Amino acid sequence: MSRRKQVPTDILTEVPELEEGQQFARVLGTRGKNVHEVQFPNGEDLLVNLPPKFRSLVWVKRGSYVIIQPAEEEDKTKVGGDISAVLFPDHIKQYKQQGIWPFQDQLSRSTNQEDDSEGESGNDSSDDGLFVNNNRVVIEETDSESESEDESEEEEEEEEEEEEK
Repeated sequence: MSRRKQVPTDILTEVPELEEGQQFARVLGTRGKNVHEVQFPNGEDLLVNLPPKFRSLVWVKRGSYVIIQPAEEEDKTKVGGDISAVLFPDHIKQYKQQGIWPFQDQLSRSTNQEDDSEGESGNDSSDDGLFVNNNRVVIEETDSESESEDESEEEEEEEEEEEEK
């Protein structure tokens, strides 16, 4: 297999090891030209660059988690490091199991709730990475709505029978 084809599978499947000097960070937003603003667990903000090997493979959105390699030297630019890995929910779960995940926020609460709900329902579905569209309203039918619909259908049938007589 060529190296070009191996890079995407490595990024998606292997859990990146945290090397010396690297830190976890959460993406606050993009600043254009593959420059992203990130926030470290201690609250410090920094601009980082997305290397070319990631540019057409993964999309880094606001709220994503990454591993940052800070720049060795202080350049005249405002960019203070590079993204060395983009983390996916499976990676984050493994870091939590190892006890080295520094963030305690919304994502960690939601993954804990998903784990609890899977344990209770007994479903072993692989929908963890499935995209959920929050812009679409999900309409769920309740029992009271279905009963009222049944009653209205019965009334219509009775009216039709009376008209036939």
